[in-house]
Amino acid sequence: MIFLAVTMGFIAENIREHFSDSAKENEYITGMIKNLQDDTANLKVMIRLNQQQVNGIDSLRKVNRDKLTEIKVQDSLYRLTSTYIYHADDFRNNEITLTQLRNAGGYRLIKNEGILNSIAVYETKIHDLNEEYNGMFASLQKIREDANFIFDLNIGHKFRLNPSSTPVLITYDKEKIYSYYNRCWLASLSLDGYIHMMRDQLKYSTRLIAYLKKEYNVE
Repeated sequence: MIFLAVTMGFIAENIREHFSDSAKENEYITGMIKNLQDDTANLKVMIRLNQQQVNGIDSLRKVNRDKLTEIKVQDSLYRLTSTYIYHADDFRNNEITLTQLRNAGGYRLIKNEGILNSIAVYETKIHDLNEEYNGMFASLQKIREDANFIFDLNIGHKFRLNPSSTPVLITYDKEKIYSYYNRCWLASLSLDGYIHMMRDQLKYSTRLIAYLKKEYNVE
């Protein structure tokens, strides 16, 4: 009788642990879905903002570099530089649930190998996306460095008062100016690459949401 009681107690404890683990697993998956939904909304915004920046840099590159002795032309270059070169919009994923999975040993609770593999792929893609952003940011930084040798960056207040009649160039050196335009072209390519990866991340995150909902019967 004692043996039977101990055995039944052991079985009951295992059942409680199973239901507890299952509830925790579902809690993680629900959290992951919410985080991914945040990601998809954020990605759409970042794609739009980065596309605007690409369009702006492409407009900058169309400013005639052989007519920069004309004040209106160099003012256009300065305005577009100020608007599109001195910022970078980066995507940052919501990783609350991922952090919990790592730090609390939550991955052991997920029994579905397909889900585990999909989350692993998601983390890899996020890492690659962050690396792409770092490369893109570095290309923008090089443009800013070149701008220091082309523009009088202290002219901002005067330029705002007279945006089409304020001399802003401190050099007409073709090598410096052509280097600036070349770096703008490279930055545009880098931004295009970043946008492409964000679009790919958006598609993957959307598919992963659907997969998680299907496997765990989440509405």
